[in-house]
Amino acid sequence: MPHVDNRNLASGISVKVVMGLRLVIQAFAASVVFVAVGCSGMSAGDRPPSGDPSPIATGAQTPSMASTASADVAATLPVAPSGSVDVATVGSPAQAAALVFASNPTFSSIVPSLSSAAGQTTSYTATESGPGFAVTISMGSGDCLSGCINQHTWNYAVSHDGRVSLTSETGDPVEVPVEHGTSDPATITLRLLAGPVCPVDRYPPDPSCAPRPVAGANVIVRNATGAEAASGTSDAAGLITLSVPGGAYYVEGAPSEGLMRTPQPTAFSVPGGRSVTISLEYDTGIR
Repeated sequence: MPHVDNRNLASGISVKVVMGLRLVIQAFAASVVFVAVGCSGMSAGDRPPSGDPSPIATGAQTPSMASTASADVAATLPVAPSGSVDVATVGSPAQAAALVFASNPTFSSIVPSLSSAAGQTTSYTATESGPGFAVTISMGSGDCLSGCINQHTWNYAVSHDGRVSLTSETGDPVEVPVEHGTSDPATITLRLLAGPVCPVDRYPPDPSCAPRPVAGANVIVRNATGAEAASGTSDAAGLITLSVPGGAYYVEGAPSEGLMRTPQPTAFSVPGGRSVTISLEYDTGIR
């Protein structure tokens, strides 16, 4: 039987192990280089998408998203560079609010808040502020018949030259479907009312003291740029029905004989193919 030197055997095994490890390391390094080259050559269009956009507003809107005008919201709204809208001047808080509505598809269906409307999920306020206007939009979700469990608020600044800036946002994520509407016209019903009718509020409310309809009053509906979109005259019931493309608007009422002041301009947005009812309140001067 041949004699095997244990020292030579151990040495041979050690050499083979070292060589095997070197081959493994070289193969691993080559694979790393191959992957790095492949990734660097992949264009943005070749990369897999990170996820489909959700049609739900979750309250995570960014300033850039908020300052980009949406064709779904206002198809006829001219858009200027840097997210500003081509407006000569913004003349009222209502027009400022319409500009904000037009800047973000999340706000495609916004109406003024109504104290008598149970379950309303959206509302807004618009006021003069410093060199421009301040617009606040609130949206809610979750049992809104009882006041909405989740609330989210966006605060915007609007300059007189039409520049819209998101200044802050707070609150919970909200689940509100974004309404894109259709290519059909939207229907606007304007209800013109005058009040107070009685000098003293009564409780329980007296039906004879309810605001009365304003007949024969003229109104103009303008888009967010201030251009006239539609106009009409109220009937005996104080109603006007108009058709406009889906988008963001504000309505102005003309003076009416026998009434002290015209109603405050009111902003709203409505998707194409949908309908909305807006009330304008005239002051009778009764106190």
